[in-house]
Amino acid sequence: MRTLLVADDNRLSRELVRDVLASADCRVVEAANGQEVIDRLDAASPDLVLLDLEMPVKDGFATLAEIRNHPRFSRVPVMVVTAKAMLLDRDRILAAGFDAYVTKPIDIAKLRERVDKLLCSSRKGECL
Repeated sequence: MRTLLVADDNRLSRELVRDVLASADCRVVEAANGQEVIDRLDAASPDLVLLDLEMPVKDGFATLAEIRNHPRFSRVPVMVVTAKAMLLDRDRILAAGFDAYVTKPIDIAKLRERVDKLLCSSRKGECL
């Protein structure tokens, strides 16, 4: 079973992502901000991290930077789930080093597709 670490300061958004991915036989660990993601990395040992960009305490960009500098989790795929859908935001997201993104409101089929693609490529064929 794959483990996903989902961070969003909006509880309803977190719950939606959790419910969609838990139904795909994934263990979902939740965090309300970027600092909670960093604090939970070792215990959760995620196969994929999903981050909102705008969160209190530590935003998605700062959280990504810490994940990429972590010796154990630097290669874990990180996906953005965000309301920012402008072309410039997309370019900034990908240039920052995120592996993929999904915009809000969340398209459930697209979310599953992107998660599956990231897990499949990072785990050499172990897909949803």
